[in-house]
Amino acid sequence: MRKTLAEIAELVAGTLEGDGSFVVTGAAGLQEAGPEDISFLGNPKYAASAQASNAGCLLLPAPGVSGAGVPPRPERESGLPAPGVCPPGRGAGAPGKAKNRIFVEDPQYAFSQVLWLIHDERPKPPPVIDSKACVHYQARLGPGVSVGPFAVVDRGSLVAEGAVIGAQCYVGENVRIGRYCLLHPRVVIREDCVIGDRVIVQPGAVIGGDGYGFSTDKKTGRHRKIPQIGNVVVGDDVEIGANAAIDRATTGSTVIGPGTKIDNLVQLGHNVKTGKDCLIVAQTGVSGSTTLGERVILAGQAGLVGHIKIGDGAIVTAKTGVMHDIPKGEVHFGIPSRPHREAMKLQALFGRLPDIHDAVKAIKKKLGLHEDHAKVREG
Repeated sequence: MRKTLAEIAELVAGTLEGDGSFVVTGAAGLQEAGPEDISFLGNPKYAASAQASNAGCLLLPAPGVSGAGVPPRPERESGLPAPGVCPPGRGAGAPGKAKNRIFVEDPQYAFSQVLWLIHDERPKPPPVIDSKACVHYQARLGPGVSVGPFAVVDRGSLVAEGAVIGAQCYVGENVRIGRYCLLHPRVVIREDCVIGDRVIVQPGAVIGGDGYGFSTDKKTGRHRKIPQIGNVVVGDDVEIGANAAIDRATTGSTVIGPGTKIDNLVQLGHNVKTGKDCLIVAQTGVSGSTTLGERVILAGQAGLVGHIKIGDGAIVTAKTGVMHDIPKGEVHFGIPSRPHREAMKLQALFGRLPDIHDAVKAIKKKLGLHEDHAKVREG
């Protein structure tokens, strides 16, 4: 990458303080950045690192913005200054010894736009069907499709324009893969599943494996398999992390809403449905037939039982066990989950239990209520 700061300021709709002709050639973290790199301050707790950074340019929160992704303060209703060059001294007091600074509303997002510049300049392999790939003669591939070595595209499948199927992937019978999808190596998409446009699936993910469906014989105690004849439907612009597993429905469809981002090692059971733009973080498990609304956040290692509903915008914090419906917009924590404020009060009480226990013992001793007396009186 070779971009002037004026070009980058225009790209990120930021306000530049410094030399617009200065050229940056890379992007790095605050501690690793060199004189020709651009970096960013996305969290105030890293202000000291920003001050010590050798970056040639820093992306910083604009005046009146407390940090990346934080809405403007009420007194700043007019939004950011128009993109351009700040007069000298505009950034006085801002962290960082770098002479060049670009002020934006969300430094992390602005930095991601710079990373996309670098990403897009990397050489792309030409569309090719590798000689070691196995594409069934009844499968159909759109223009510009790539299929890597030892990948399989089975009978009746349709792979749309510009999709990339990595090495050792398996695309089952009658699968539909949308335009410009990217399947990294060793992805499995089982029969009849539907993948929208611009979906990214990281290595090792399995979409459409059998749901966990069994019936127990009451006489013998043996578990009998229930056929899983449904599919998985993945919306546009979804990303699915490495080694995630999304089960096919028993009947009907398991549905992943558009724009949803699923982290590594997530398990979604049969007939789960998510709304659009959900965030489901690492090692989370969602049991069958549970429904998530729009923009739901499930933090790391959250666990949800089956057949419940999570309302739009609800947040389930890390390691929380959810056993009931959660209303729209609520934040829940704990095992079993409770509204966040209530759960925090209980946590505070749990920490005081030893003192409370000692106090109760002292009161009982003072009143002459020993354990044996208490048992006799209860009897």
